[in-house]
Amino acid sequence: MKIALIGYGKMGHAIERIARERGHEIVAVIDVHNSADIEGDAFRTADAAIEFTTPATAPDNVMRAATAGVPVICGSTGWADRRSEVEQRVSEVGGALLASSNFSIGVNIFNIINRKLASLMSHLPQYKPRMYETHHIHKLDHPSGTAITLAEGIIAENERINSWADEGMVWIDENNATMTPEEIEASIDKPAIAPDALPVLSFREGEVPGTHTVEWESPVDCISITHRAKSRDGFALGAVMAAEWIAGRKGIFDIETMMEELL
Repeated sequence: MKIALIGYGKMGHAIERIARERGHEIVAVIDVHNSADIEGDAFRTADAAIEFTTPATAPDNVMRAATAGVPVICGSTGWADRRSEVEQRVSEVGGALLASSNFSIGVNIFNIINRKLASLMSHLPQYKPRMYETHHIHKLDHPSGTAITLAEGIIAENERINSWADEGMVWIDENNATMTPEEIEASIDKPAIAPDALPVLSFREGEVPGTHTVEWESPVDCISITHRAKSRDGFALGAVMAAEWIAGRKGIFDIETMMEELL
């Protein structure tokens, strides 16, 4: 199939490599210096576009691509305030959109397990949940989009958890590199958390691609599930698979629908 890339940073390069490995053709690469090419003839030949840019540029990129008649896979996060506007425009032009905070197949399997575990814990009040997420030092926002998606899954499935609470962000450096997460947590000042809220603590360390842990702790034991990305390739592969899936479709889709079909 023919794929257009919108955004050509580290993720864009990884997506390009994996798409070519899977036998696909890259027909257009859109970046900051040639954004007008979204309206170009080469872009319009694409069976799908994969968008990884910034919260400021993603909404307009998606709408322009949909207007050009190209289904869009969007991995940019941080534009929830414009989501309804974008989806309305995509629908009006008869386009297709699948936007997700994380396209990793492993992460989305993890999210299914996370939701099931949260449901099981609804009637076991002795278990209290918390979440940790770790990313590279270049990621300044917190919690991560994936952490928020996981938290929303817990809220949807567990009758005792009604919100999530940001406990802040901790930098891992030479001063605390040998400490455990529990020791670090005990050493920092954290906001008061409501009993029905899920605490989320963020760490920023080195070049970590992404690690998410959900714990359910009781006075006698602790159940913990973790997803650890080894590289960006998992995100890139999932995005390419999503492009393969959305080609020829019309409408607004979510990653759960795609995963249901794949599984």
